Amino acid sequence: MLSNIIGQESAKRQLLAAFNHQRLAHAYLLAGEEGLGAEELAIEMAKFIMCARPDKTNSEPCQTCSNCRKISAFQHPDVHYYFPVLKSTDNSEILTMLEEKSQELYFKVKIAGGSLHIGDQDNPEKNSIRGLLREIGLRSYEGNIKVFIVTFVEEMNQESANALLKILEEPPPNTLYFLTTGYLQTLLPTIVSRCQLAKLYKIKPEIIESALQIKNHVQIEESRIIAKLADGNYAAALQLLSGDLKNKRELMIGFLLGIVGTRSSSIVEAVDTLLAENKKDKAMIIDVLNIMATWFQDAFYVNNLRSHSELLESFVINRDKIDRVEKFISNFPRTNLDLAITEIEKAVDLISRNVYLNLILINLGLQLRKIIFDPKN
Repeated sequence: MLSNIIGQESAKRQLLAAFNHQRLAHAYLLAGEEGLGAEELAIEMAKFIMCARPDKTNSEPCQTCSNCRKISAFQHPDVHYYFPVLKSTDNSEILTMLEEKSQELYFKVKIAGGSLHIGDQDNPEKNSIRGLLREIGLRSYEGNIKVFIVTFVEEMNQESANALLKILEEPPPNTLYFLTTGYLQTLLPTIVSRCQLAKLYKIKPEIIESALQIKNHVQIEESRIIAKLADGNYAAALQLLSGDLKNKRELMIGFLLGIVGTRSSSIVEAVDTLLAENKKDKAMIIDVLNIMATWFQDAFYVNNLRSHSELLESFVINRDKIDRVEKFISNFPRTNLDLAITEIEKAVDLISRNVYLNLILINLGLQLRKIIFDPKN
């Protein structure tokens, strides 16, 4: 059932049931955190609706007919895709991003700082709301329906939102709209009320783990770690996959060794190494700290489930490092593992809010050293 979409069975069933019973609404609002698959679901539904050879039994577009291939390449004349850009965004940049997304469905197409702007009145840009209005007025080229996918609709100003609302209030016949948002509460209530709402939810780790193994040929141990770190978000899992997970884990161990080092300067040196390696890449540092949190979590499970090997096997994330986890527990048996995880989560939150990176990491190192060596004080 729309197997290119990872998880989201409820939203898929909702859309497919409406289509199969010929009860598609004129507009759907796909709402869920960025990276859960909203725009991807819209694209796959457009394929299924227009597919020349759909597998109706399994609810799959064939992916090989002319319509499916054109939609995948963002070249179908009756399927239109709108996303936030800057007014100064060059068309070649847009084409490059669409080419990336045609190769990887979950690739994010969004210009930093961009918006769904209204567009020039006399000569509206293709990727503007007025461009959408102009396209709506044209006949379909290859079928009986035109599909409009508008992503990140929270990135509209008032003028754009009002123009979109007018479209939704008086939609021309044989047009279908898929809007996506990660911030449902920020939209005009009138826009929400004109759409059928389909919510997307975080994906279970085991589903992400399986998808990584099947679709991306990721080894079991690596897929398990990535699925845990992705926090229910498949796009985030792919970003972790594109990075060097092995290197991040080694950086985490290096930072931890600095924290438990005997020299007073070892924490500062470990932080310097971490920042030098990553050139102050905050996303990379957050990944390293999240991996560290899984280390302390594994230590908790190893410490409490020693006599339950099957449970231990299912809970531990860093299974290939379990000998080092056990050695850590043996060397530092008084560590308050819950408190260590809490301190790491606080540090991640501060980094996300752009607090001074060097200071956060040094303070985290000092707090963890205290938790490891002297947890009662």
